[in-house]
Amino acid sequence: MIRRATIKDLPAIVDLAVESVSINPIPVKIDRDAMRDTAEQCLQPAHFLMVTETDGVVTGALAACVQPSFWYQKLQCSVLLHYSRKPGEWAQLMREFSRWVHSRSGIKVAVIELEPESDPRMIKFLARIGFDRASTNVCYVRGQSK
Repeated sequence: MIRRATIKDLPAIVDLAVESVSINPIPVKIDRDAMRDTAEQCLQPAHFLMVTETDGVVTGALAACVQPSFWYQKLQCSVLLHYSRKPGEWAQLMREFSRWVHSRSGIKVAVIELEPESDPRMIKFLARIGFDRASTNVCYVRGQSK
């Protein structure tokens, strides 16, 4: 089952976010309070926060924040979290997110970041649902050695 998140889901969403960021960790201190505060903001209708649920347990989440663009007129939507514990749920969340983005004419650009080791099939899937402009993201991470 896929549905809009509620305030009651925030602890589970934070748990998913911590799990997600711990898969390929970088040397940062995880801030559960900041995750919760940001997820709570994403409950507002201008933003996107949906979860997947199995037998009453939240097993996946997709959170995105919308704001005025620095570069152009209209809005940019940035995905903050996209993660699921169950196969197939990630794709369900992405399809719903794609429908949501396409239904909001104020959103000019929507950005989804993928980890370096992401399955190439994810990129192909995202292109099929409308996210077909690939770009390169590079990061400096203090304390991360090669």
